[in-house]
Amino acid sequence: KVSGLHLDWYLNEWTQTTHTIDYAIKSVEGKTITLERIGQMPMPIDLEVTYEDGTTESFNIAIEMMRGNKPTSATILKDWGWAYPTYSFETTKNVKTVIIDKSGLMADVDLSNNRFGETSK
Repeated sequence: KVSGLHLDWYLNEWTQTTHTIDYAIKSVEGKTITLERIGQMPMPIDLEVTYEDGTTESFNIAIEMMRGNKPTSATILKDWGWAYPTYSFETTKNVKTVIIDKSGLMADVDLSNNRFGETSK
């Protein structure tokens, strides 16, 4: 109630399922980034993008069932609908690197697909 967001889905996912969180960077082509939801648990996504000119930009993608966004200084993108396993968006500049959840706070089960570009492991 304090957040002003609908979070019933979150409680249900953690307490009534064995679903896991797994998001990946499917592709990066010029200014277009495509993400993929591999796991069955939906989560809002934080991304950090470094452009070819060396500047960085943070993005936040909420999920539709939240009906809102958390407070953030990141660029807020259109919500990701649960029915769609992939999500694409276009940046203003050519992309060099992308990191999903740089903070490491999301319980993603496979971190090997959360990085693109020079930051890849």
